[in-house]
Amino acid sequence: MDKANILIVEDDPLQRRLIKENLEQEDYAVFEASNGKEASNIIALHSIDIAVVDYKLDGETGINVIQEILEQNPLVTSIVVTAYGNIENAVDAIKKGAYDYIVKPIDFDKFLLAIERALERQKLKKEISSLKSSLEEKFSSKNFIFTSSKMEEVTILVSKASKSDATVIISGETGTGKDFVAKTIHFSSKRKKGPYLAVNIPALPETLIESELFGAEKGAFTGAYERKIGKFEAVSGGTLLLDEIGDLPLQMQVKLLRFLQEKEFFRLGSSQPLKSDVRIIAATNKDLEKLVKEAKFRPDLYYRLNVISILVPPLRKRKEDIPPLVDYFIRKYSKKEGKDIEGISAEGMNLLLNYLFPGNIRELENIIERAAVFCDRNFITSADLPIFLKDKKEKELIEEGLSLKDRVKQLEIKEIKKALLESGKVKSKAARYLGITERILSYKMKVYNLSSD
Repeated sequence: MDKANILIVEDDPLQRRLIKENLEQEDYAVFEASNGKEASNIIALHSIDIAVVDYKLDGETGINVIQEILEQNPLVTSIVVTAYGNIENAVDAIKKGAYDYIVKPIDFDKFLLAIERALERQKLKKEISSLKSSLEEKFSSKNFIFTSSKMEEVTILVSKASKSDATVIISGETGTGKDFVAKTIHFSSKRKKGPYLAVNIPALPETLIESELFGAEKGAFTGAYERKIGKFEAVSGGTLLLDEIGDLPLQMQVKLLRFLQEKEFFRLGSSQPLKSDVRIIAATNKDLEKLVKEAKFRPDLYYRLNVISILVPPLRKRKEDIPPLVDYFIRKYSKKEGKDIEGISAEGMNLLLNYLFPGNIRELENIIERAAVFCDRNFITSADLPIFLKDKKEKELIEEGLSLKDRVKQLEIKEIKKALLESGKVKSKAARYLGITERILSYKMKVYNLSSD
């Protein structure tokens, strides 16, 4: 790193000069202060990396000075200097924000090693701060790309959710950007400096969901060889996204409800209640009200979660957002591929506007990324787009001349075929994918003369 700036806060001028001379021999830039006020003035004018603060100053304590320094600039790393026999003071200072301590009389070999360790930590703090700033910028509400009134309503709700600590349910089809909405809420809220974690419920084995979320004590179950810290505990002070909350088993729904009500939980295998200051955001592509009616989701949990409800509309219901999204993805992947792609042809844009996008924004992004790879001109054309976009059947679904009944029929046929394909032609799985019973699926297949063979 560049030459580090070190501030010495010491009211004894002889001791201050001794520390300064040793640091300057190592080519550090050294600033001096005899009290907290002088230290504050220096930090306001200079980028200080390390503050070396004497524990006992004239009329104030080093702990207070360190806390004031951290309030002024949280990126400064502090080292407290204390007299021999007062180690408990140094420990107290570390608890209140100091990184390390040095005992008087100072052993300068050990002192310089402590400075090096502090600078390594300082470098890490700056990297983390830079990463958080970039995340905050990336997941700012200004990065919502839309022109539709439907998405304007979403951004209004996101803004309100960001100013609150209430639980949120984000619903919408797969690929609509529910995780992006959740991250935007987190990085626009007062919790933005805390952790953010997304947990995909269906990806967790049912037998391990409890230990993953709430943790487990050593020996709580076969294979638990050490204590496990759960997600609720690890994300304290931040935001936890429970993705696909509709797949949470009923037994775990009871435990989640208890946490939301009491703000406490138990590790698996423990009777000791623990508390966690974590905000819960739930996301789902299922109809939770329907699951409640079917007794597959607890109504009390649903109402507890559904304080703020945000529905992210599918792309086919906000087609006016496709052009600005296409423009954004072209710029993104043109840069990634090292190309100078300026836009897309009218024919290519027309193909995109006439497509239903069952995979929503995620699918659109994949299409543009693929097109950027294949494009060898400064404009993407229809030749760079996937062949299925030119499928006549897809166009027929949105022709103005079709009646609503025919549109629904063709859409149902398309979705049933897709469900059968993705389920390996197992009707029970296809029915679950569609959110209907196997009996209804069999009836519709008979009506539409569809075969699972």
